[in-house]
Amino acid sequence: MQTSNIAPTHHDLIALRAQVAALRATWGMGNGASGGAHRSPRLGAGLDFAEVRPYQTGDDPRNMDWRHTARRGQPFTKLFHEERERPVRVFVDLGPTMRFGTRCAFKSVVAARTAALLAWATIDAGDRIGGTVHDGHAHREQPTCGRERGALGLIHQLVAAAAAPCSTSGPDAFTAALRAFAHPVRPGSHAVVVSDFHHLDVAGERALAMLRGASGITLVRVFDTIESAPPPPGIYRIAARDGTRTLDLRDPTARDAYGAPFRERSERLAALARRLGATLLPLATHDDPLRTLAALFRPTAAA
Repeated sequence: MQTSNIAPTHHDLIALRAQVAALRATWGMGNGASGGAHRSPRLGAGLDFAEVRPYQTGDDPRNMDWRHTARRGQPFTKLFHEERERPVRVFVDLGPTMRFGTRCAFKSVVAARTAALLAWATIDAGDRIGGTVHDGHAHREQPTCGRERGALGLIHQLVAAAAAPCSTSGPDAFTAALRAFAHPVRPGSHAVVVSDFHHLDVAGERALAMLRGASGITLVRVFDTIESAPPPPGIYRIAARDGTRTLDLRDPTARDAYGAPFRERSERLAALARRLGATLLPLATHDDPLRTLAALFRPTAAA
């Protein structure tokens, strides 16, 4: 593997902005803050006309509909869809279980590229980006900011976390990072969690439940194909922290048992996504993150 496929680099993550710009161009959208307004179901001040109703005390006189007023003999005012920003906060897992891959890149690199793509798409739409990066032992916070400051700040945290020593970690550190991520998420924000969810336990699920107030939740499950399906029948030697082990996958029973933990984790994560009302996106290490995330980038009529 190339070095950039083992650990993310500033150059690699910054260069992804061109891919986002090319995707937006296919939708006839340019870059700039004008793309950052999202139509809200609330009615108030805005640009998109919604309806006309009788004037009420406190309405802005500048929104008076004089034609309706003259026709009905009483004052009428125009209402518009209120437009507002939709900040994006992203949680990125770069822990020990993510620093693995057999195709194209490590899971940690795919996760970092996914976060960078989200960052560039968010600021190019005129919104703000921030989040939490978990290195397996500790977590790093990037305040929610707009423009290049937000995207570059997150990229710096991603590269720094990936360079941190790969120490043994467990569910407790993962859950603590999730809580730190979820606490600042406010209504109107979009929360995106990028991880293999290897260390997700009941406490971690409770931490994710804190995101229910967000306007949207997306769980991006990063995995390597060899985790979901066994390699061809044979005997394999595996290097681990405590030495070398032998894995015998010649027997059908052993091959069927091989993928059981992955299937169980998949079912549990799907159930959690349903409870949270979240979108669950599977992302293999050989997949194109931009293609997987394209639906999140596409502009919509409602937030």
